[in-house]
Amino acid sequence: MKKPSVRALTAALLLSGTALAAQAEDKVCLYEHAEYQGAEWCYGVGDNSWIGSSRNDKVSSIKLYGNSYIEIFEHGSFGGKHSRVMANTYKMGNMNDGISSFKVRNRNSNDFACLFEHPGFRGTPHCLQAGEGESDLNNVLLGRNKASSLLVAGKANVEIFNYPGFNYSKENRILTRSTSNLEERPASWTEDNIDSFRVTSRVPTAQEAAIDITEAAGYRSPIRETNALASHNAFNSTAYFGGQLIPGPNHRRALIEQLQLGVRFFELDVSKGGSYTKVCHSVDCGTTFTTTLRRMLGEVDSWLKGADANDVVFFYLQDDINGDSSGYQQLQRDVEWLGDIVYTAGSCQTLPYDLTFEQIRQQGKRVFIYKDDGSTGCDIAKSVAVNFEQNKGVSGLNVYENHFNSSRYVRSQECINYFCNDNVSAADALTGLQNGINAFGLDMIDEGDMDNSGDRLNNQLWAVGPEGAASAYSNGKVARFHANGNRFMSVAADNSLNYACRNNSGQWAITQAMGNAANGTAACAAEYPGYSYTTPASAHEARLLRNAITSGSDVHVNFAVSNGQWLPDRW
Repeated sequence: MKKPSVRALTAALLLSGTALAAQAEDKVCLYEHAEYQGAEWCYGVGDNSWIGSSRNDKVSSIKLYGNSYIEIFEHGSFGGKHSRVMANTYKMGNMNDGISSFKVRNRNSNDFACLFEHPGFRGTPHCLQAGEGESDLNNVLLGRNKASSLLVAGKANVEIFNYPGFNYSKENRILTRSTSNLEERPASWTEDNIDSFRVTSRVPTAQEAAIDITEAAGYRSPIRETNALASHNAFNSTAYFGGQLIPGPNHRRALIEQLQLGVRFFELDVSKGGSYTKVCHSVDCGTTFTTTLRRMLGEVDSWLKGADANDVVFFYLQDDINGDSSGYQQLQRDVEWLGDIVYTAGSCQTLPYDLTFEQIRQQGKRVFIYKDDGSTGCDIAKSVAVNFEQNKGVSGLNVYENHFNSSRYVRSQECINYFCNDNVSAADALTGLQNGINAFGLDMIDEGDMDNSGDRLNNQLWAVGPEGAASAYSNGKVARFHANGNRFMSVAADNSLNYACRNNSGQWAITQAMGNAANGTAACAAEYPGYSYTTPASAHEARLLRNAITSGSDVHVNFAVSNGQWLPDRW
């Protein structure tokens, strides 16, 4: 492509170097090959009017760190076709091997959206943050009638239009969730028919508020005592593989779509690839139905850029590396590639029993990764934890038995494909959580699982459901714990109630004293020395508390809004 002048090149290099020194955590890395493979070239915030002869027209994927984004140009000196990239892009389409200059900037909003050329968030996207609009996609690289998937981050409200100029007299629609295939979701006219779009910020939906509050209940408790919405074989999805998977797919949604339905726990099967960690179902690993760990991690990282403050994502890795030291070395490199957001306790790390999500977030971390197969390879893949869970498959599982394990995270998973049909009902999942299961890995997760009351994900929102999350973030709102009902809590005004108190052995007691929520600490100390005014961190604890309520009346728990965020042990 066209080269810039020497003066422009010198100015760009000076500006880029200054920006990198000032804000090293905000950077963009460009890769020679798809899926973040090959040579890596990283740049800080600033303008680069010429990428350099050795790198010109050689970029095939892009990774963003911190709050950075990149505007890419076809020619030097910011000429020719251009596009703005705010999400990790594992495989460029238009402008693959076609970047000659670029600008690295910082986003000013965590609410943003990207239209991609192809399904599965593939191809070169065009992205906008809240407050921005593109009145005619022919003005950018993507062009009109070319978008096939949409990535939504944060609380972005995305208006898409069938005609240029934000034309409300023609087809238009508002979307608030990512979709890996616009032809299927929302279907209608949207796939390859978008000519303009714009992005604004919005308030959380009732579903989002319920997910956030239920997560927050366990924010300050040991992780092994909390619950998570989980996905089994999360990668084995038609969102990534278009052909016929041998055992059949476990999902038809991408990871980011599952995240927006509340999933915070993913199972991935990993094995040694050529120069990368391969992700594939064991019987498919010898076929074309494989992808890379970096692609999976990069997609989740894009979602985390707009995630709520208390969000942490778990990855369980089924270890099919089979003791190969070079495979574990690559696994460690791929986890490190994600950046400084992965929680690491140390070599051969076993998660500290009392580690909380709050402690992980206080360290600036967002991701926790562990694997099976004991301690094999843990001295090499040092960022991957071991000896964390106790696994119990759904087949033969009695959800009415007590499964609580004080030293292990207890996980179960269903299996739904052409070779197995071991599923868990919505009712059984909630019963299992109440009896000590921490997470149920589900297959075939879709929007109905969250949006339909009583369905599989919705029913696992043990603390607060969408129906009980009205005005969830208003000042003065507290969690009211119910003596009866399908949900254990709801968002409520601060009325006079008795208080729930708990001792270190997990026993609950209810005070005779009544009052507003803020006065519970003194009431518990006065009536039950050694007990604390607190809130259940899981469905298991909530069941034990409900059993302790003999009056049949609702009680206060120590869980309320503080500065727009739900916090347990608020007082």
